[in-house]
Amino acid sequence: MEDLVLTASDDHVARLAHEGDPVRAIIELIWNAVDAEATNVVVTMERNSMEAIDQVRVEDDGHGISSDEVASTFGRIGGSWKSLSEKSKNGKRYLHGQLGEGRLRAFALGSRVSWVSISDNAIGQRERITITGSRSNRDRFRWEATSSTVASTGTVVTAHNDEQRSLSALEADDVLPTLRSHFAPLLLNDKSLTITYDGSALDPSQEVVDDTTSPLPFGENEAVLRIIEWRSGKHRAVSFGPDADHFPFETSGTAFENQFTYSAYVTWDKLGLDELAALGLGDMAPDPVGELWTATREAIRDHFNARRRERRREQVEHWKETGVYPYKNEPANETERAERAVFDVVSGTLVPHISKTKKQAQLTLELLRDAIRHDPGKLTTILHEVVALNDADRDTLTKLLSETTLSAIIRSANVVASRHKFLVALEHLLFDPDDSGKVGERDHLHKVLEHELWVFGESYHLMSTERSLTELLRNHLKLDGLPTKDIETVRRWDGKTGRTDLHLAAKNKEHDRIRHLVVELKAPGITASRKELDQVEDYANAILSTAAFTGDRTSWDLILVVTDYDDLVRRRIKGDDFEIGLFFDPQKEQARPLVRAHVRRWRDVIDENKRRLEFMTNALEHDPSITEGLQYVRTEYEDLLPEELRATTETAN
Repeated sequence: MEDLVLTASDDHVARLAHEGDPVRAIIELIWNAVDAEATNVVVTMERNSMEAIDQVRVEDDGHGISSDEVASTFGRIGGSWKSLSEKSKNGKRYLHGQLGEGRLRAFALGSRVSWVSISDNAIGQRERITITGSRSNRDRFRWEATSSTVASTGTVVTAHNDEQRSLSALEADDVLPTLRSHFAPLLLNDKSLTITYDGSALDPSQEVVDDTTSPLPFGENEAVLRIIEWRSGKHRAVSFGPDADHFPFETSGTAFENQFTYSAYVTWDKLGLDELAALGLGDMAPDPVGELWTATREAIRDHFNARRRERRREQVEHWKETGVYPYKNEPANETERAERAVFDVVSGTLVPHISKTKKQAQLTLELLRDAIRHDPGKLTTILHEVVALNDADRDTLTKLLSETTLSAIIRSANVVASRHKFLVALEHLLFDPDDSGKVGERDHLHKVLEHELWVFGESYHLMSTERSLTELLRNHLKLDGLPTKDIETVRRWDGKTGRTDLHLAAKNKEHDRIRHLVVELKAPGITASRKELDQVEDYANAILSTAAFTGDRTSWDLILVVTDYDDLVRRRIKGDDFEIGLFFDPQKEQARPLVRAHVRRWRDVIDENKRRLEFMTNALEHDPSITEGLQYVRTEYEDLLPEELRATTETAN
């Protein structure tokens, strides 16, 4: 046997071998087989009784290594014969390797490595070439050539793991996806090639979900970008190469896209050794390589943003088909269309965070719909704090819910709609011949109105309910910033304390004014008479007569609200506006609050609120912000919208 001594030191060869990366060693040995024009490459592993890997073998049916090539193949590092040629020996394929370092990686698989190759030499004689090397003397290989009568050519590389180093990386879950991704372009383009790894054929066609190829312009140049999405695994990689089969430079794709499992392949025919080396600098690489990197990153992100929108739209359609979607009817007006559009965008963005089970998904979507209806602004905060959204999705929802007018319009429209429904229900409670007699003042009417104070005005806040006149005073002093300790009990003229139903208040900070509203309720079956008016007037006089209620900037309006009143009450109403029902309006006294008392019929109160809601409805329906907001959604998130909403927004514009 003859010795081949590499023109490099043993430690230099060790560094080139990358002995801590056995998966890369497998990749390089497969590429050597492919460059040898193999059509079948088989990687097998033999295991001992403890299931540890004892031996790794890579076998191919290529043209093999002839005796004429041993010196150029194993005798030097760098300056490989491949660097002088673009295609394999018989012109079958473009070559992958050019540096002549790939064979050294075999030492990552075992301490002893052998190459047994059947090939034809320069004069056509078939021969058997045996080359051996060991990790103990990495810069020296031994080889011999003998004649052979074997019918077919090929090479078997065997690595013996005598030192029992751990090769568990070769059995990891991500090995097959990594190998499949790495050789995908070659296997998809060359149907004659098969690669088998540890009994599993690398068949990328079975794992491809989507395969998209598109031009990639950058600077004054143009490359080609191919993106393959995988059905399973967590593999994400971006590879660069000079042709559609070979991609010598590979980098992690997680920084480009961290949700989809994919491989991206960038082909540019001007990627030589210098350009491939510069790719390691990423954005900092000199142009045009730096421009290529930037264009690749942006194109990958754009691609997957579009795929995300497509997936979300498909999910929304699936929710509709399975009955999970919380809207059952078509939008009836522009505000409902706006709400539906916002819901589709938000729910589509949250698809990865919504349960796959029907019951849980339905509950989540209904809660999401209600949040969009009643407080979209708060929804943004909740989503940012609770749901782990990526930056792009977080920006999407922030812009949609906080920076457009749609949120305010949707909330206002739903407030108006819910108030309309409440007024209908209130009318039923008060005036239905069968049910109104069952409605009590405190058990029913009082409790319902505590949560619907807008009936009496938008600016008031509840201060107390069913509390004494003394509590009215205490609340007043708190609003005025005065001490409330040791105040005397407030009494009516007959010495009784009295109990008010609802005490509301509004404080105008700009002018430091405080407006109080005291509402006295009566059951629907009661027709107000002198007795009820006197009760409210007694409360008004108690406020005027108690020195602690002093204040020129304070006003008190007391309202008795009833279904009807008798003629005596009607005659006590001052002025012509019977709807206002003012019956107590004494002259304003120095250092005393302004105090007035009213009696109002529920019919007048309800009609007044209906007129106000009708005005708000008309204003919302004709608000140009709806059209502008829908146009924004259609432009930015068209792929997320169902066909009918896309059509209506186009028509509206």
